[in-house]
Amino acid sequence: MAGPVPTVQGRIFISYRRQETAYPAGWLYDRLADHFGAGQVFKDVDSIQLGDDFVEVITDAVGSCDVLLVLIGVEWLRITDEQGRRRLDDSDDFVRLEIEAALVRKVRVIPILVDGARMPRADELPDTLAGLVRRQSLELSPSRFEFDTSRLLRVLGWTLAEARTEQGETGPKVAGGRKAPYPNAPGGQDLAERSVQAGPEHTASMVSEAPGTPSEDQPSPDQHKPPGRRHRRRSRRAWVLVGAGAGAALILLVVAIVVALPTTRGGIAVNSAPVTSSAGIRLTDLRAVSPAYPPEVGDTITVSYSLTNTGNQTIKLTATFVGARNATDDNKDSNPINEGRVLPPGQTVRAQGQIIADSAGTWRLWPCYQLNGLYCPDEWQEFSVQVK
Repeated sequence: MAGPVPTVQGRIFISYRRQETAYPAGWLYDRLADHFGAGQVFKDVDSIQLGDDFVEVITDAVGSCDVLLVLIGVEWLRITDEQGRRRLDDSDDFVRLEIEAALVRKVRVIPILVDGARMPRADELPDTLAGLVRRQSLELSPSRFEFDTSRLLRVLGWTLAEARTEQGETGPKVAGGRKAPYPNAPGGQDLAERSVQAGPEHTASMVSEAPGTPSEDQPSPDQHKPPGRRHRRRSRRAWVLVGAGAGAALILLVVAIVVALPTTRGGIAVNSAPVTSSAGIRLTDLRAVSPAYPPEVGDTITVSYSLTNTGNQTIKLTATFVGARNATDDNKDSNPINEGRVLPPGQTVRAQGQIIADSAGTWRLWPCYQLNGLYCPDEWQEFSVQVK
């Protein structure tokens, strides 16, 4: 049974091919409409009137949404028009226009792989759609529709909550009007933390290279002043002392920032000893970190690991992910990545997953993969995390 899903209001646009994924799109529409409200989910652009610029209408419709779901079936790349031309190669194709508009307008794009479809490669797409391949996908299979849609609802809930925060401009700002990354978002760090990680050597190099600072190869501005002026050129030793003083001040500032930070990025204890599965897949480099230790409700726990094919045959992973169960044993698995990744003998793939700790208590997490239709055949190196 899946855990509670956020019901944040937000617009969701479903992009699909009627001749291939009409039924899955209909099922998905009904489930999303039940959860988020029918007025928040768009499945077709049926309101284009005679004389309207359909490119403009599609661009505006997609741009007004918070998330674009791209349903990709097995034949999605190969579907052709009446003349036998591939639909995606037509610059006026509706699906292509929808994805292009979302990528240009920075709308969140989530590919939905329907019934065993794979993610396309960049070289299989028009240049304007190449950004799609960098978007993390979710699977949707009729045989496990409830499980897959429950997982999608969780992702959409947190995505829409994040979109609402961004649109409300409630987040901290950085120079140039850009929003600072969320502290608990995957890969997010605040400016102070990045300054600390840069280290005193980096900050010192920035100071020494600041414009206007004299050096042996750069004469002091006072050398160019007319004779008779009483300004004295600082000696090299004076500049050294000034630089040392500035460096000391910066070090003190960095120390002050570290002390002032309410939390630091915390390591979580795991068993990182290498383990090899019966399928010849070797697990190494298991790590887990969170913004604080112990993690607090709302924090993101990032788990990373490596998988190596130690066998003699090439294998094809369906996906990798991080298994997770909260204190009430609700399924909180991370989104799958490395879909369709081929591993020849001896090759290693790096895997990672982010788990949002949305409730307190003892969580169980473990690295996982899907192979030959089996989900997580080896629940190895499971570890527990106490969320406050």
